[in-house]
Amino acid sequence: MRKIVAIILTIVLLLSMVQGVFADNETKEPEKIEVRVDGKTIMVKKINVLINGEQMKSDVPAMLYDSRTLVPVRFVTEYLGGEVGWDAENYQVSLDIGDKNILLTIDSSKVIIDGEEKKLPYDVPAKIINDRTMVPIRFVAEELGCEVSWDPETWTAIVGMKEEVTDIIVEKKESVLPKVTIKTTGKVEYDEILLEEPYRLVIDIPYTKLNISNEELLDSKGTVNIKVDEYPIKNVRASQFSYEPDITRIVIDLEQFIGYKIETEDNGLQLSFVNKVKDIELEEVEDREGIVIYNTNLPEYNIMRLSNPDRIVVDLMTSLLDSEKLKYDIETDYVKGIRTSQFESDNLYNSEDKIVRVVLDVKENEERPNFMTAIEENKLILYVDDKDFEPINYENDDIYKRLTIKLNKPTTYNVNYSEESKVMEIKMLKDNIDIMTGMQLINDEYINYILVEEQGDYKTITIKYNQNITYKIDSKAEDEEIALKFMGKDERFKDKLIIIDAGHGGKDPGATAPTFKVLEKELNLRVAKELNERLKAAGFKTLMIRETDKYIGLYERADIANESNGDLFISIHFNAHPNQDIKGIQTFYCPSYESTVKSEDNFPVANAIHQEVLKALNANDMGIRRRPELVVVRETKMVAALVELGFLTNPEEEKKILTEEYQEKAVEGMLNGIIRYFEEEVFNHN
Repeated sequence: MRKIVAIILTIVLLLSMVQGVFADNETKEPEKIEVRVDGKTIMVKKINVLINGEQMKSDVPAMLYDSRTLVPVRFVTEYLGGEVGWDAENYQVSLDIGDKNILLTIDSSKVIIDGEEKKLPYDVPAKIINDRTMVPIRFVAEELGCEVSWDPETWTAIVGMKEEVTDIIVEKKESVLPKVTIKTTGKVEYDEILLEEPYRLVIDIPYTKLNISNEELLDSKGTVNIKVDEYPIKNVRASQFSYEPDITRIVIDLEQFIGYKIETEDNGLQLSFVNKVKDIELEEVEDREGIVIYNTNLPEYNIMRLSNPDRIVVDLMTSLLDSEKLKYDIETDYVKGIRTSQFESDNLYNSEDKIVRVVLDVKENEERPNFMTAIEENKLILYVDDKDFEPINYENDDIYKRLTIKLNKPTTYNVNYSEESKVMEIKMLKDNIDIMTGMQLINDEYINYILVEEQGDYKTITIKYNQNITYKIDSKAEDEEIALKFMGKDERFKDKLIIIDAGHGGKDPGATAPTFKVLEKELNLRVAKELNERLKAAGFKTLMIRETDKYIGLYERADIANESNGDLFISIHFNAHPNQDIKGIQTFYCPSYESTVKSEDNFPVANAIHQEVLKALNANDMGIRRRPELVVVRETKMVAALVELGFLTNPEEEKKILTEEYQEKAVEGMLNGIIRYFEEEVFNHN
């Protein structure tokens, strides 16, 4: 509908009526141009047209013909987004503008609008002038309810498209000055004036009607009266100030004079107030040195960490300096000085933004400090020291690194990771976590920094990684903590092919769980598929011997592996024994000297996988055994190991084996073992 209105409005403007143009004979005559119409050459006056304040531009200008304004129809429709059709047989031009159809006949004062015949105002028809179809605009204006005025001094038709003021929203947020949003059906212009005794800001919006549907905002007279009582606003009032021309007036009653900013949006206006930065002090705050920025009111702010030289930049939005002091001789163990300025907006901000920039110059210590922020009334407190975020615990002493975030109560959260930027974002409601905003520098092999920001009702924890990772969420979808584990997605693994053999299959079921009757072949395949996914996520290439429940002979398995030229072969099994007391992990391999196809020592791969599976499952150690009689470890050319992930015949272990948790830990152990083997035995020896 907005598009239709815009199109018609512009048409109105272009075709706008100029009744009364000749009323003022003292105005300067417009430029005359020569045109050809009805087989004759005549002189006509060239007319200016403004549409919502914008000059109409066309190769054929608007003109006065028979004392009425005509404009080129094709320009109007194309300029406004409509379509033009031409019926040469009937000498008719059709205009399709949004859902409205207008059919004009050349030299006829009749027009058909959406199938209904009407008469053009003042019997002025559409004309062919200079081989261009020209139409009078007044009827379009009347159809759309646009307002048309005339400037006799410049011979300009001024068309204003009528919009509606549909809502007034006062946004109140803790510790931040309120904002007022005025919603309209389209883009509007405005005039404003700040008055005293009492203080009030008056905003007039021309070409608009007040049409508020929310009855809670209206008083008995149908005018808007919103009680705010939130500094600096007392009340917000609105009414229809005038008709013809239509003007909506918004009045903001203020407690005192205060700077403000009005921004124009596509569907309305937004009013915000300007903070003043009063002073900066070094104070003891909760047993920590805090750099305190005093404000008349706390604005929104952005913080950046820049290097070369190291500095922390705080941009206080919608703010002005209240002092001529630009340098503060404040020094701590980590900060050597503070600078301020009324910042001139760069490409990060709009050119009209009012910004106070506070720069903390950081000392060149061996370790760069972290920084955090806190809010206390109108004060912004900056902590620059070696403290870490209290609810975040980071452990990096294993193949899998772990990150745990403590929450106030069971909470839902979102985790998103981008491989392109190597950035993870964790988002949760701000009331469900006690954590300051700021940045903690890690600078280890995996994490660059952890950034905590507050955005509306949410806190976002951003983790910038130094390398691409594969990760897993160990906590529940709603939990009292967020538990992540991750590992580097090492580029060195991209050319390493791992062959995964899910033991048994098809007619060969393997062992059977005595209590729950689950077949070993099913468990082997389930675990193998999960290992396959985890290996690929870590950067490996993989090949599964079987991906379905089918039988493949032992020598055929070895042949498939050898033909692939893989780098490592792992066969996955679950054990069984007549003695139900036996439990634990066993791993088998074939020494190279007992195989005709092997050239490398196979014990290191068996040992790495065995040790990591034991660690992951905290299971009983049944040892690493040489078993050259096992075909799949003897006849495969690459290093190979067969791992038995527990005894189905042990009642205690049987229950564990059938759980998702046990299987995931087993996969984690095998993955870690494979990575450990390449780290220790391959990469370190190259």
